[in-house]
Amino acid sequence: MPNIFVIFYHKIIPKWGHSKAVSTFDIEMKIIKKYFDCITLDDVYEYLTTNKQPKRNSIVISFDDGFVDNFVYAYPILKKYNLKATIFPITSRIIKEDFVRPSLEDYWNNKISKNQLYQPLGMGEAHKEFLEKGKSYDFLTVAELNKMKDVFNIEGHAKIHAKVFYEDKILDFYDGKNGHWSAPYSYSEKNDFSSLEYPVVGYPIFPDKNNLAVKRGFLKKEIKDFIKNLDKSFFNKKNWKENLRKELEKNFNSFLYFETEEERINRVKNELIEAKRELEEMIGQKVNHISYPFGHYDDVLINLSSEIYLTGYTTEKDIIRKNQNFHKLPRIEISKDFISFFTKIIKYSSLFL
Repeated sequence: MPNIFVIFYHKIIPKWGHSKAVSTFDIEMKIIKKYFDCITLDDVYEYLTTNKQPKRNSIVISFDDGFVDNFVYAYPILKKYNLKATIFPITSRIIKEDFVRPSLEDYWNNKISKNQLYQPLGMGEAHKEFLEKGKSYDFLTVAELNKMKDVFNIEGHAKIHAKVFYEDKILDFYDGKNGHWSAPYSYSEKNDFSSLEYPVVGYPIFPDKNNLAVKRGFLKKEIKDFIKNLDKSFFNKKNWKENLRKELEKNFNSFLYFETEEERINRVKNELIEAKRELEEMIGQKVNHISYPFGHYDDVLINLSSEIYLTGYTTEKDIIRKNQNFHKLPRIEISKDFISFFTKIIKYSSLFL
């Protein structure tokens, strides 16, 4: 029997690097066009809720976060092969402006030179720029998002999209180079971006996950003050991390304080509702599906999401099956190399069986 599965990308860039190269993406879309039915998330929902069966191996192409290279590079290639796709933009990252940048299609039509096409940042760089400046032009404008609607279905990916601490267990210490790009949000006292706090050398690093998927932990003020008051010479010693751990464990019983369960539920529910409303206002269409940021989820998020969306997507690798929880549906990440793409479509389809 033919299979249905969902794949996802983040960035499509004009050269080989940490993200998918344009030339590789073109080859992959050509293969999908030849061997698969390209369907939508609404089609998946219909499959799950009716007796309808796929006639061929079927695939949903999706993109996370809403990077502008999805418009500049992926969108024209998808149009070329007459393929549909889904994009899950982060509402806080969407640029509330009305301009549209040149795309690969403009280059094909000799309207611009290749070097006039937008040159994307790395994924982490784009998110860092957003946190630092409150805006990153590496993300889509509202106008670009709407221009893509002939190819892309637009669905939810929440609003904050940052990691927070969830376990009072020190994994490491910030040394000026390590840590996730969302650290300024992780260390802040706010649930929005109004008061970010950039870590100082010595701040503990804890286990972190998507802010929607956990009860949020905050680094205690007395811990921050203790570290800030240490003499700078303390951090010149080779084993300063080991010494700092001992000092903290000697002087404090715990390092994080946590929001209550009620606070967590209200925070998550409000973000899900607000993100859906914002996106629907931007595009003038209903938003029915969500992909969970970083693929993280727990029972609380699943239950709240099920009140708002028809389906929810994880990053767990599998095909779509009739008996699956509608709010824990799998998606398969496609990494930058073609071999990864090819092996995954063989594994998850009956194409070559």
